[in-house]
Amino acid sequence: MRVIVSSLEDKKFLRSEPADVAAGLARLGVAEDSQIGSFYLRYEGPLSSENTGFLLLDVLGARPQESIEAATAVVRGKYGWPERYVVLTSFLGGGVMVYDLLTEQVYDVDFEGGDALLKNDQLEPRYRSFLEFLRFYFGEASANV
Repeated sequence: MRVIVSSLEDKKFLRSEPADVAAGLARLGVAEDSQIGSFYLRYEGPLSSENTGFLLLDVLGARPQESIEAATAVVRGKYGWPERYVVLTSFLGGGVMVYDLLTEQVYDVDFEGGDALLKNDQLEPRYRSFLEFLRFYFGEASANV
């Protein structure tokens, strides 16, 4: 599988060291051939969006505390989230976008009850796939497999 986001095909967004991120994906439990794995092996973040205030984090990040790995470790440690959930974005207004490793769905989670619903498998996904999330984040026609 190969996820292509047309607005990110400029050299400045393409990942220069995919081996480094492959190790990070493995630590998170993300399969390299999944939509999210394919995306992060190709593109380097963090990445902003005109459609939302969330900042899409990089797996490793230029500063470790601002990475998917670090944000995921925080919610797993502080809120006891299962390992199947991976934080995708910066924390914004008491919320965060979260990827489910088992279903590949993306959730919009707030920390005023949404986090408990997520933990208990009661929160409805906002996007049915990572690709659908990318299409929202970067624009409808921008992301393709």
